[in-house]
Amino acid sequence: MATRRRFAVTLRGAALLAALGLGAGCGPALRGPGASLATDDAPRGVGSRPVGLLFLTSYENVPGASYFPLEGLAGCAYGPDGTLLICDEKRGRVHALDPRDLTWYEFDEPASRPYQPLDAVYDGLKVLVLDRAGASVHRFEPGGAWLDELVDLRRVDPGDEPLATSLAIDRDGRLVIGDAVSQQVLLLDSFLALHLRVGGPGTVSDQFRDPSGVAFLADGSFVVADRGNRRLCRYGRSGFFEGTVGGDFAVDNPFVAPQGLDTDRHGNLFVADPGSGRIHVLDHRLRLLFSTGPEMSLQAAPSVPLDVAVGPDGTLAVTDRARTAILTYRILYE
Repeated sequence: MATRRRFAVTLRGAALLAALGLGAGCGPALRGPGASLATDDAPRGVGSRPVGLLFLTSYENVPGASYFPLEGLAGCAYGPDGTLLICDEKRGRVHALDPRDLTWYEFDEPASRPYQPLDAVYDGLKVLVLDRAGASVHRFEPGGAWLDELVDLRRVDPGDEPLATSLAIDRDGRLVIGDAVSQQVLLLDSFLALHLRVGGPGTVSDQFRDPSGVAFLADGSFVVADRGNRRLCRYGRSGFFEGTVGGDFAVDNPFVAPQGLDTDRHGNLFVADPGSGRIHVLDHRLRLLFSTGPEMSLQAAPSVPLDVAVGPDGTLAVTDRARTAILTYRILYE
């Protein structure tokens, strides 16, 4: 078993505030129409409808940080125990923050080269990491020890040289993987065999221009962030197209370049939009609840948010490529 490399968190004071659920001296995210204003004194609530984001802390790319330097922030994910995973695709590293003692450690690097970890998910017992350079999915122990190459995408879809963009897994072990070369999404069954290809290059319904984010919903359906077409596409459990949200010609379309996706336990969908520098929050029916970003305080506002992850305690993590930082927020519900 690989040795687990631990480091002290240099921003321990800020991280402690996050662990206690306290703000970091910054105002909350502003809300959209119909959502109540979140303040530092707002109750956390026990409802299921998000109404705002309360900034907690950020892990900045400073020389004293244990994970320094972050050079290619990409996907992020939370484990069931609250462990936060951060992918650095440029350096070929996966960093993890242990919630028990607020220490960072690194995952092993597979022997195969080049290695470009782009996204990560938990399958309940193990961690799956999407390797863009190797067009594969690697499996790790939660402590960071490499186990094996679980999926070779070039064998899953022979004749295609995929450019993987994103990864999601549902409770049955099915995978969806975005492919920017063929402008498609691959749906793999629980035996990791190709079940269906959806999409194709284009601008009409059920076509993509850069499918850059994927997420399963509670009923087994899934959503694709179609970045080039400025929309989200929804597919049923069997992979059949059901509809879109947004698009170039949609009135009041909030999306500029939607990318990273994740859901909370209530089925609400969180969307990172690097084109607008905003985080969008939609309910389980994909109706917009609110968007927030530049109007937040200087310390709290994302600049180029690439991915989002919802933790088991209602924490939202955002990887921000321009700020070279991981931002964390408390999701406020009513």
